Amino acid sequence: MTYTSSTLQLHTRPATPADAPHLYTLYCGAPRYFDLLSAPLPTPLEVERELEAAAQDPKRRAELLFEEGRAVGYLDYKLDYPEPGDATVNLLLIPEALQSRGYGRRSIGLLEAHLQGRATRILASIYGSNARAKRFWRSLGYSFAIDARPIVEWYAKEM
Repeated sequence: MTYTSSTLQLHTRPATPADAPHLYTLYCGAPRYFDLLSAPLPTPLEVERELEAAAQDPKRRAELLFEEGRAVGYLDYKLDYPEPGDATVNLLLIPEALQSRGYGRRSIGLLEAHLQGRATRILASIYGSNARAKRFWRSLGYSFAIDARPIVEWYAKEM
């Protein structure tokens, strides 16, 4: 998938286990995310195993986000989950140093365009008490859909 802004192009490509070093670097750039989850930063081996698991799931898509040849984020989503026709974003991760630059917004715009006609609803899972994530998804037209607190809340947008 490719998204072109006025000057820069954002594109995605599937993340494979060989991309574990890229994803690990992105994770290292987002320590507040792991603090929010009260979870330790995954090890490089755990990241590789996670990408192997994603590759084995026919409904799951793990994608690295690139701009000008550098990884700027990670998008993990699942098709036909929780219901047929749904697509659920499990993780949109942009390193803290790159946040508030439009990468998240552009990534979701790219995903929505890619899923047009293929999904009837996109859901976003928000883990922990993440007010910033809730504001982000609401700003994109998503609204509260499913309460599974204290672990997760889901926001949704009809396509």
